[in-house]
Amino acid sequence: MRGDYLKMIFVTVGNGNFEELVKELDKLKAEKKINEEVMIQLGTGEYLPQHCRWFRFESSLEKYYTPADLVISHGGPGTVFELLRLGKRFIALPNRDRTDPQHQVEYLQAMAKETTAFIYCENVEFLQDALEKAKTHLFTKYQSPECKIHLIIRDFLEK
Repeated sequence: MRGDYLKMIFVTVGNGNFEELVKELDKLKAEKKINEEVMIQLGTGEYLPQHCRWFRFESSLEKYYTPADLVISHGGPGTVFELLRLGKRFIALPNRDRTDPQHQVEYLQAMAKETTAFIYCENVEFLQDALEKAKTHLFTKYQSPECKIHLIIRDFLEK
């Protein structure tokens, strides 16, 4: 799908919080820079959106992923790989307020060099640009690299 295709955007922050992202989305929605329905999984965040629908936690997010035309996600590897496995169109942003502020940055940068299956948005201030890019971006199907751990283990054991 290309062009003005979005009907529903689903946002997940994981099991922590990502206040900066939630506030930015609520602001963009209030300013009518986002016209689509936005559903946000807030986690433990304190800020409650006024212009987007939201909830805190669910045992599975698949019921939200499925109808979403676009997902906006924190950079947690578990969530990123789940979205790649499902073949969802998504934008991933690193949450720098986590324990290790570089962890998600380094992970997403490495993944973005490997695939165009998602859009990497370095910082919340660039989210509106990433949303515009998503309208024309050619999201490719993610191909996992070939696993060679068995060869590494074999070589190690033979030494």
